[in-house]
Amino acid sequence: MPKQAPNIRNLAWGICLGMSALACIAWSAFPMLESAPLVRVGLFSASGVIMLGLVFFLPNINTRDARRLILGAAVLLRLLLWPAPVSDDVQRYLWEGKLVHSGENPYSAPASDPRWEKHRDAFWQAMNHRDRATAYPPGIQWVMAATSAIHPSLMSFKVLALIGDITALLLLFTLLTLYSAPLKWAGFYAFNPIVLIAFAAEAHFDSLMIAAMLAAMIAASRNKSSAWLWLGVAIQIKLVCIILVPLFLTRRLLPASWLLLLVLILPSLPFHSGLAEWLHGVKNFTDSGAFNAPLHTLLAAIGLSFDGVRTLSTITFCACALTICIARWRGASLIDSTLWMLGSLLVCSPIIHFWYLTWLLPLAAMRPSFAWTTLSITMGGYFIAWHTLATAGWWGYGHAVAAVIWLPCLIAGIVQHRFLPSRRKAKRTPSKPFDLAVVLPVLNAGSEVISLLGKLRAELGENTPIVVVDGGSKNDSLDHLAHGATSLIHAPRGRGNQIAAGIAATDSSWILIVHADSTPPGAWFANIQNSQTFSPDASMLVFGQRFDHTHPGTLFIEALNEMRVIFGSVAFGDQTMVIRRAALDAAGGFPAQPLMEDVEVSMRLATQGRIVYLGNEWTLSARKWNKDFGKRVGMIVRLVASYQLARLKSQAHAAAASEKMYRIYYPENR
Repeated sequence: MPKQAPNIRNLAWGICLGMSALACIAWSAFPMLESAPLVRVGLFSASGVIMLGLVFFLPNINTRDARRLILGAAVLLRLLLWPAPVSDDVQRYLWEGKLVHSGENPYSAPASDPRWEKHRDAFWQAMNHRDRATAYPPGIQWVMAATSAIHPSLMSFKVLALIGDITALLLLFTLLTLYSAPLKWAGFYAFNPIVLIAFAAEAHFDSLMIAAMLAAMIAASRNKSSAWLWLGVAIQIKLVCIILVPLFLTRRLLPASWLLLLVLILPSLPFHSGLAEWLHGVKNFTDSGAFNAPLHTLLAAIGLSFDGVRTLSTITFCACALTICIARWRGASLIDSTLWMLGSLLVCSPIIHFWYLTWLLPLAAMRPSFAWTTLSITMGGYFIAWHTLATAGWWGYGHAVAAVIWLPCLIAGIVQHRFLPSRRKAKRTPSKPFDLAVVLPVLNAGSEVISLLGKLRAELGENTPIVVVDGGSKNDSLDHLAHGATSLIHAPRGRGNQIAAGIAATDSSWILIVHADSTPPGAWFANIQNSQTFSPDASMLVFGQRFDHTHPGTLFIEALNEMRVIFGSVAFGDQTMVIRRAALDAAGGFPAQPLMEDVEVSMRLATQGRIVYLGNEWTLSARKWNKDFGKRVGMIVRLVASYQLARLKSQAHAAAASEKMYRIYYPENR
């Protein structure tokens, strides 16, 4: 009996998991934080690249199994990091926790004050910045005290960080499901080296804040008053979350906002005598210098003084925050608003330690970000600071290293958000109530189209219009299509011409464009209904593609096509598009051109709203990829690049180029 060929996707994912596990084992082998810093740079950045494989090569399994697989792999990687040394911040967690447990007020004096002499122990000796007042809020002081009381050890705080981390991942699953987003996007958090090292290795308690923040967002999405309780908990763990309060001030949530005051006041009362010193300590921390800060690095590099840099950065953040709040109050989603608010704070902050980025990574999983994903790779450069300490005697690095870390992130952000200015200017045309029409372009269709029509009808029922558009078939296939289609029309050859004609023949508020060689997944119609509800700013939904026969080349194509949609807002037609008619009309209609119509309509619709990737992929024939694979890939890359260059001149120039490209792509139709 012949051996069954291995599943290439499963094999690729398993290889990526194995590589990530090896990186975790290697990281755990270092006995101290300062050990082999340049090796750490390589391990960290390589893990960021491997993360992409763990996200985009995830096996084709149902939602329940995907959740189990991601969770199991996430737990495995975290356990492998258990032996890794914790951050020196954990020494402070433990010492201050013991101080609170003994009945003392940690805000009354910095750790170096003589009054704490009887509390000085090995953990105090290992603390950093003993001369500075603590900046940790009262809520986390109680958590640190409880942890120290249960078991006063550094590893107890690693357990605490892991509890928050895994809880955050479980809440992220809930949030992704609530918004009908692909569950595999949880991998942007679960397998991110920033998250793995920050929590599983170094044991920072920011994971608790993230879990509370996500709980608040889930409650707010359901219009529950408990959103204020969870937001208060997040602020009590990490004061930075206070900037999110205006984003929760919506009409439905506002009446219960008093709950926030309750959570902020009650845990703070026992420390009331030292709260002024605590706030002074927070201010001193923000004024303590600059490190790894993108805006500060840029402004300092052009010669501004530290005070000038700080003032300009503060003004910039305040302007960004006000803009984000106004957008939120006008209807922007809580997910987007929170991501932009935290991102703006990080960009404008004077000090950025790598674990600060964990604050927004769950949200970057909800809205996959080219910028933050790129930074998850380049942030490996952070560990050069330890190399500087070993070779030059001071901890940190210069502007050149900071530029290498942050410049790719900036470029990636510009690329991903290049349509944002046009989108902000676009007129918001109210959409009609949801109804769907299907447009199916065909040319010399085979029996597979009959099967496709049957599957579409089984999901949609008899009342949904299905328009078959023929481009000049030369066989008798059209005789067999009438029973499944609502109407059969003719148009000039070329998918763009045919689709434009089909859309003109319908008046539905959403149009599903289906390729003749595709096979739909389960529950795809419900997927459209849910997504258009939870993504009211979407101009196009994209299902994605899977090939019926996968080899390494087609797996590579599947992953690249997903990344192009997610990070670049450009879809191909064989990824199965669903277009909002109101956005299409505002963008100038569907391009009636023979080739590159999918690229063109993506770029038009991206100026009207978000391009949303659904991740419920349709299966397509891999037949055309089985011959001259490399040559075909090269031709497509060349044609897409040439088209986008032509579009820089004008849409008319690009449309004319499309005619020539059609003859190159389909030489048999010349």
